[in-house]
Amino acid sequence: MNRPRTTPPSDPVRWVATTWDDPDALALRRRMDAELRPRYAPFDAQRAGRRPGPPTAAEIAVTWLAYEGASPLATASLRLLGDREAEHLYEVKRVYVHDEHRGRGLAVAALDAVERSARALGVTRLFLQTGKLQPEAMGLYERQGWHRIPCYPPYDADVLGVCYGKRL
Repeated sequence: MNRPRTTPPSDPVRWVATTWDDPDALALRRRMDAELRPRYAPFDAQRAGRRPGPPTAAEIAVTWLAYEGASPLATASLRLLGDREAEHLYEVKRVYVHDEHRGRGLAVAALDAVERSARALGVTRLFLQTGKLQPEAMGLYERQGWHRIPCYPPYDADVLGVCYGKRL
């Protein structure tokens, strides 16, 4: 990616397209992991070996970051999951809003940014996976027109996984 694309300067929240390994995106994902770890810790033994590893930077088409000034507020990424049935499959990864900035519509804006990026690539159907212990995420996705689908590889072995799909 040559130059980050941003929202117009009149918007107090600035969205920047960047890479998976951007330090601000990484910091937000670490914060997300720290927040979710206690929810899933009681199931670690049950889930051992059933969860896929994190995406690689090469798999991520774009990572979106929301900023207010220099502070990163939210993130979401678009991942090329693979090729199946003669089509590229893309999924939304790691939608997260910093806990101090929730309730401002940033999660919806992050999903919208990823969906716009997917459409620009010619994607007509998106997927995502979340966990059964994240009712806030499930509610968000359902309110935004996502529909539950059977879990797809590599998430089909995760007993706490919930998968969604959406036509663009």
